[in-house]
Amino acid sequence: MAATEIPKLPPIYFVRHGQTDWNEQGLIQGSVETDINATGIRQAQAVAEALARREPELHSYDFYVSPQLRARHTMQIICDAQPRDFATVKIEPRVRELGFGVWEGKPFWELKDNPMYPADAEGHFDWRPEGGESYADGVARVDGFLRGLINPTLIVAHGAVGRCIIGFVCGLAGPSITRLPTPQGTYCVLRDGRYQWYDESHQPQ
Repeated sequence: MAATEIPKLPPIYFVRHGQTDWNEQGLIQGSVETDINATGIRQAQAVAEALARREPELHSYDFYVSPQLRARHTMQIICDAQPRDFATVKIEPRVRELGFGVWEGKPFWELKDNPMYPADAEGHFDWRPEGGESYADGVARVDGFLRGLINPTLIVAHGAVGRCIIGFVCGLAGPSITRLPTPQGTYCVLRDGRYQWYDESHQPQ
């Protein structure tokens, strides 16, 4: 995927879910249902407090969340701090995590050491694990969702699909998408084709 024209979209806040035990252990989650752990709850609370200070702006935003538990739990904590009724949050299957197929539940180091795993970023963008999805698949999946946004939006989702969202919004080439940071305990502001991560004190990262 070459760099593309930057689509005209409303402002977007993106939040990756808080840490899970599988994150801590370096295991591949994908479509597996996991919940955030004690550290993840603290991360979600820190982000929630930071976003609560931006509530006058976010009051008019639409909130979307992945249907997976770790994202929904994170969103619930954010809603509690706004405050906002979680029932108003839209569950959006198109921002669920990329599926890693046969590799789910296995450690990342094992995948990266496997000869079938592409060493180059371009190959990584198009590589589809058996029974799973590629980053190219992920960008195609979020395309229709993002183009359909009318109002400013906050999204809580996952690391790999977050790269797809950021890459699409910013018109990035495929290889660069696979290397985008998606840190936990922070939030990303996407505006005018650019992205910036902020910590709980709204300091740029």
